[in-house]
Amino acid sequence: MIARLRRKLVGVLDDPGLHGALVSISVRIAAAFVGLGLQILLARLMALEDYGVYVILWTWVSVVGQVGVLGFYDSAARFIPRYGRRDSQAHLAGYLATGFRAVILGSGFLAVAALAFLFLLPDLVDPAFLLPIGVLALGFPVLSLETYLTGIARGFGWYALSTIPGFILRPVLIMLGVGIAELAGLALDAVTVLSLVVLASVLVLVVQALILRARLPRSVRPVTTPERRRFWLLASVLMMPAMTAEELFVWIDVLILGFLVPPDQASLYFAAQRSLSLAAFVQYGFMLVAARGFSQSLASADRAGLQARITRSTNATFWLTIPSVALTLVAGYPLLHLFGEAFVSAYPCLALLGLAYVIRAATGQAAELLVVQGRYRLSLLIVSISVAACLVLMLLLVPLWGITGAAVAMVLVQLIRLVVVTGLVHHHTGYWVLARPFMRGAGPE
Repeated sequence: MIARLRRKLVGVLDDPGLHGALVSISVRIAAAFVGLGLQILLARLMALEDYGVYVILWTWVSVVGQVGVLGFYDSAARFIPRYGRRDSQAHLAGYLATGFRAVILGSGFLAVAALAFLFLLPDLVDPAFLLPIGVLALGFPVLSLETYLTGIARGFGWYALSTIPGFILRPVLIMLGVGIAELAGLALDAVTVLSLVVLASVLVLVVQALILRARLPRSVRPVTTPERRRFWLLASVLMMPAMTAEELFVWIDVLILGFLVPPDQASLYFAAQRSLSLAAFVQYGFMLVAARGFSQSLASADRAGLQARITRSTNATFWLTIPSVALTLVAGYPLLHLFGEAFVSAYPCLALLGLAYVIRAATGQAAELLVVQGRYRLSLLIVSISVAACLVLMLLLVPLWGITGAAVAMVLVQLIRLVVVTGLVHHHTGYWVLARPFMRGAGPE
């Protein structure tokens, strides 16, 4: 028994994809504690309404950020491994330069559009959100560039560089800033905290850029033509709707709650969701490395190898999500109490959202498979069905049961998504993405 477990462990460590995922997950476990510490600190020091405004706006930034990057965060996982496998360094350099210019222009345009909207139509925005939105608009190009550089690191397989700056360094810098602001007697409202977030992101961007500059080859001259630049831009932009919708689906419950309940209630739900960071980071860790491995298998035209990667990755995601959710539920009450006494009432949401995470883990990295295959329409169809189901269920259940109704809706939505993803992906690609925990082989005949 022990020898068998040892052989399995050695096999996992010898697999580059799973080894990378374990490295990423280890970083993200540390990031989970750091990020949770930041949220507890903010919930303790900010007024409940201000914390709710911060939560809602930062969630919107996570979604809109996909638009500002114009799809280059995700296309990096498609093109960088392919050019690396084919040793096309000049084309790789051309792609990176094209992406940098596109992200600058795209995020800059969105920032100007947001500021113009606030200036011309301020009455359409709740006064509590007006200044915080302005702060985020000013910092949007910085946040978008940081996302693009994270995508580049992910494409090269530099998993520590794709996680540590944004998920450990930035929260630490924000906590330091919050501590200094508290000692200086500044009001820790949404405007102050979001300003600190933008300043911390500037420092993170500088660190990422310097490290990437040191790692990337400097002697390679980019090879680009107008046709190739249009190809890269079109391929990336075509990814954008599907991946923006995918990111929207990750945060859809918090975003809809922002319209259906007061900010203080939304903050209780967000605390329950953030308490499940360990489970979320397990899934993110495998997502981070899956696209690169899938892309390499596709470049080699190895269907059996790709199915084996999918099966291993999905099974590992599923089995690691279950104990991470269980540990969170055991520690749920004291964990929520750290946010504040009012947050303990969100434990039913915590339990239901934990179940939703387990259900989602059963289809592993199906979205990443569709990205590297360029199946944007299928990906968009799947996410659109999921978002529509979530919207309908939350509109029905939140008025009945409040934030607990939102959590029930997410469980039902994940069940719907599981059926839709498994059926449509297998029908259109021939690959089986549903977890088969007791099987190691490839997909069905």
